Amino acid sequence: MNLQQIEEQPIKAITLQVYHRYLKVPLMHYFDTVEDFPNPWDELAYQHFANLYLEQIADTGIVGMVRQEHDAEFVYFDAAIRYPAESPENSDPFLKSP
Repeated sequence: MNLQQIEEQPIKAITLQVYHRYLKVPLMHYFDTVEDFPNPWDELAYQHFANLYLEQIADTGIVGMVRQEHDAEFVYFDAAIRYPAESPENSDPFLKSP
């Protein structure tokens, strides 16, 4: 890649600010919630669960990457939740932090 030939163009864009939510969920509750997924240990299932959680608490964040660990009783999620924020490259007043 020749960086001298690449010019980054300024655009009017929304910057996203990322927050993490850490969830401890009983394993059977998780399985019941994602029963329509062929593989409950797939990130799409984790994201679905995190999105349902955000809907339940009326949080308008956008679910990003979700990591999980589990033991015999619980699944532990680290969900990256994105929120629109004011971009340092533009200062549009309609862009607000959560």
